[in-house]
Amino acid sequence: MKKLAFVINVFREDNFHSGGERVFYELVNRAVNSEWVVDLYCSSYLSKQNILKPKINKISFVGHPKDFKYPEKIEKFYDEVKNLIQNENYDHVISENISPVIDIGILQGHSLLHYKNFSGKFLSKILFTLKKHKYINAQKKWLEQGYSKIIVPSNTLKDELKGNFGLNEEKFVVIYPCVDKPEVHSDEYVLNIEREFVFGISAPSFSKKGGNVFLKSIYLLKKNGYKFKAKIIYPKAKKNLKLQFLLFKYGLKDLIEFLPHQENMQNFYNSVDAIVMPSLMETFGLVALEGMISGKPAIVSSFCGVSEILQDAKNGFIFDMKNNASENLSEKLIYLLENRGKYSELSKNAYVIALNYNWQDFCDKFYEVLQ
Repeated sequence: MKKLAFVINVFREDNFHSGGERVFYELVNRAVNSEWVVDLYCSSYLSKQNILKPKINKISFVGHPKDFKYPEKIEKFYDEVKNLIQNENYDHVISENISPVIDIGILQGHSLLHYKNFSGKFLSKILFTLKKHKYINAQKKWLEQGYSKIIVPSNTLKDELKGNFGLNEEKFVVIYPCVDKPEVHSDEYVLNIEREFVFGISAPSFSKKGGNVFLKSIYLLKKNGYKFKAKIIYPKAKKNLKLQFLLFKYGLKDLIEFLPHQENMQNFYNSVDAIVMPSLMETFGLVALEGMISGKPAIVSSFCGVSEILQDAKNGFIFDMKNNASENLSEKLIYLLENRGKYSELSKNAYVIALNYNWQDFCDKFYEVLQ
């Protein structure tokens, strides 16, 4: 019988706020159902039903959720955890994100050094470094301490960490994220001919998610006479003055509907015809995969990890972000608009490929790493 410890800031049984929270839930749930001894170290445990909680051998509360905004408080959290586990004889200790090393790290976000390198021109990089220098240095120190294994959601993230920190290839295992199959699913993938084609994009961080790239690309569509609509999840749209100026400049205000935070993303996927992910950096891009399992083709940037599972113009689209990104994206959007007869096949192929990424397989692959 295995004895495992999981170290995570906020553990949730439900109402997940991120893919990382879902990953930890699935791994813990699988382990307790395998009748292994599972201990959890966290700052808080959130659940509506507490179904899993009684099955966990021991839950130890350490620190405060907001502590994870500060590197010195993260180190204090991990020092306390290390003191608590030193006599426990765990087979493995699994922790989240770039943090002080214990054993196995599940890393799902880019390093701050990567953000710095993509923060823009020289002055922007200097300002970013001044603001984040403590955290940048802390992440460098933690990564160089050396995890026994590093689980990442894509080769995109693996290559970034290898390149920026000189980590060895054999330390990494790539396991792609997963999605749930919709409870109600139709094998018919037919466009609603009573309305214009609708592109959907989730961009809570508008510039990082490629919102400006998307605006310019659909401006090019409008300029060339194409008919379409767009829905963008961006709660702060009215407060973004640059965005409001671009909408006026490009004449796009009547073509775009800005949406608040979506409690039920399935309603969003059902309301669009394709998912667009023009992110400037994205270790994977779960929204694209969630759209695909709903039968919606995804158009993603070459910087997105999800591009690694797509075949261009077969089960989705990949556009080059390095040069003329908006023009490249517009070409893919135009292809969809001009080839509506191929939509059914594209949608079905997107659904079929997404079926390959389920939580049972994810857990199987993860626990194979522990053997």
